[in-house]
Amino acid sequence: MLGMLATTASEDQPLAEELWRYFYDTYLNPSEYYGNLNLTSADLWTIRILIFGLCVGLSLAAFAAAFNKRVLGDIVRKIIAKQAFSPETAVTLEELGIEGKPIAHFAIKRSTSLRRVVKCCEEEMFEADQDKREREHKENRKKDKSLPAFKRLKYKINPYSDTLYIPEKDRYMADVKFEKKGTTWVGACVFSVVMAVVFVGLMVALPQILSLLNEFAGAFGDSPDNIL
Repeated sequence: MLGMLATTASEDQPLAEELWRYFYDTYLNPSEYYGNLNLTSADLWTIRILIFGLCVGLSLAAFAAAFNKRVLGDIVRKIIAKQAFSPETAVTLEELGIEGKPIAHFAIKRSTSLRRVVKCCEEEMFEADQDKREREHKENRKKDKSLPAFKRLKYKINPYSDTLYIPEKDRYMADVKFEKKGTTWVGACVFSVVMAVVFVGLMVALPQILSLLNEFAGAFGDSPDNIL
């Protein structure tokens, strides 16, 4: 292709301009080559963005899986090892040996996935107290309509002193969900590299793919059955 462009380039239209024209017509001006598909430049950019988003999304999902299995799973496995399956046997992060890890503090306070199986005793007591206060407030509002609606407070977990446990009924689910086997950071990195290669490959092959679809659409549009 470069040889052909170099051969056809003239003094009035140098090689650089020929290269730019080829790039523009192939990647930025789909109407010239893909007229049967009724594609616009915006449509072509949308296709690229969707492919890019899919590849990035899959890469992020791989790292999220590694984080869940390796980081969150480490907390779950330590709680299971301590046999903390009730409020009476709940343990602190210090007892788990991970009190000084910022990532553990963040996970306990912010991770929705982890908190579905790991419960905080102090938070449960706080929520029970909030429920009681809300019921009492509703009863008082029946007598005094001027009282404002009850506003629930949100508990803030203290990673240094609060105690954690996994309910016995959730023990098996937690063990399976956060199983360490089969997921590694290296695997996530390799998968991301593969996704990057796939993305580049699809971007390079996209004009050829669209050309085939364009030819198919043209042939179908010109068929006797379609004309009739």
